[in-house]
Amino acid sequence: MQQVNERKSIIKELIEIIKESQVISRFNVKSKDIRIGVFYTGIVLNTGHAGMAYTPVQEIPEAVCCPRSHAKMPQAGNLLYLPAENLMEYALDDNVLKSAVGIAAINALSALLLEDEQCPYKPTLYGDALDLVHITEDDTVVMVGAFPPFIKKIREVTNKLSVIEKNPRAVGKDENFTIEPAERLQEIIPRCNILIITGVTLVNHTLVPILSFAVNAREIVVVGPTASVYPEPLFKRGVTILGGVKVTDATKMIHLIGEGGSGYDFFEQCAQKIVMRQKNNRR
Repeated sequence: MQQVNERKSIIKELIEIIKESQVISRFNVKSKDIRIGVFYTGIVLNTGHAGMAYTPVQEIPEAVCCPRSHAKMPQAGNLLYLPAENLMEYALDDNVLKSAVGIAAINALSALLLEDEQCPYKPTLYGDALDLVHITEDDTVVMVGAFPPFIKKIREVTNKLSVIEKNPRAVGKDENFTIEPAERLQEIIPRCNILIITGVTLVNHTLVPILSFAVNAREIVVVGPTASVYPEPLFKRGVTILGGVKVTDATKMIHLIGEGGSGYDFFEQCAQKIVMRQKNNRR
């Protein structure tokens, strides 16, 4: 039980930070719209802030029209009426559909919290997180979750790249880097000095164990629209760069999600990439 709780420790801390900030009560936050799309799940708040999270359909045990109780969204039809506090708690659930809703809620509330003038975390860069990472030909890079644009850039510098991806089709055919199964995480990650992790690990609760393996990494990057959280709990655990998004048009975002929009659609129409670096990086 302790190990399970530790896997969710980042989520628990995020929820506690948001609760202690009292942004929900100060701004009388309520959900305005919620969509669970094919690729992304999104939430729009009555404040105009919004958050999204990857919908890990491939991790649903029974992705069919009538899934069993452990694979469905129990509150379908009533999510919009749940308090923001309750939606955040969904991020702790082992049901990945519920967890995606919870992370989207945390991202939306994080966007509100990050706008506070007293917030110590400010954007380092608007753009790609990889632009803040200095990679040499001698570096060994491990990527958890395939980011094809990153793969291309990294391979221009070093051939020492391993990609850990559950769905090899997401990468395409390439003979010059290795696609590894998730079962080899504990073996491969300690060898790298640069680690790039998909924010989807927040949804399936694998981020904490992945970070524990990164004993030799000088740079740990967590990236993707799902990683648009308040950065403190991640920075405390060794993450050096957090690359998420700032939703610039919440109405457009939720519309795109409902029509099966992907990350490329968001960046072109309703979201801006935002990157924060840990100032006290000692790696």
